[in-house]
Amino acid sequence: MVMVRPLNEVILLINLEKCYIQSDFMQSEMEYELVEFGGQCGAVAVLFVQDGRDYMELGNIVETMGCLFVQGEAEIMGVVLVLLSPSTSEQRYSYYHPTGVNHESYQNFCLKELVPAVQENIWKQGKEIVKMGLLGDSLGATVSLAIAIRQPEIWDTLLLQSGVYPTSLQEELNALPMQNWEVYQVVGLQEDNFHYGLSDEVFHILTHNRALRDIFSSSSVKLAYYEQDDGHLWSFWCRDLPRALNFFIYK
Repeated sequence: MVMVRPLNEVILLINLEKCYIQSDFMQSEMEYELVEFGGQCGAVAVLFVQDGRDYMELGNIVETMGCLFVQGEAEIMGVVLVLLSPSTSEQRYSYYHPTGVNHESYQNFCLKELVPAVQENIWKQGKEIVKMGLLGDSLGATVSLAIAIRQPEIWDTLLLQSGVYPTSLQEELNALPMQNWEVYQVVGLQEDNFHYGLSDEVFHILTHNRALRDIFSSSSVKLAYYEQDDGHLWSFWCRDLPRALNFFIYK
């Protein structure tokens, strides 16, 4: 149990736990962190967060969630953040990019090892899981959508910040039967022609997001779509995060 001072200066008690899974798919020990708000609640919403350490250190996700939690109807539902953090930029690309060498293995790890382990942990506490969601930025949003497509029936909410959505991923989504997802999607107007230095690729992120918006809009998905006059920066995603998390908790 740790004390966190959310952005509105209210001190909030939360549970923070570091966990490990010996993954058959990744052939290594995988680390993740659980952050729980409202330990007294009998029902929880679970949000799986790619780039979890960056969301903590650069996005202020714990403080932001704490602020939203104490301002809202906290007695109704708790929130569990599952924070996943690749160790290096190279590892991140390998896990998150559709052509990454460990992309499929990472999806299998998330769906077949991580999700069941988190669910079992919560159920053993006698708690009900009322919704599950995915959050990611940039390539973290890419892999979040890829994971959702692989097993669409277990997800309720997708929070996608400035994702990279190549044609192959759009085609997979188009071929998917209609889903009842609630999707939050945000992109910056300055994000086309973004040069990704690690792989020397150029990502047309604004164009990708508008194409994805059109796919979602023609389906049964409940979509909240926003364009902001921003670039591909953590300062943008941090400012946007309260709106995104509020969408997850209260929609």
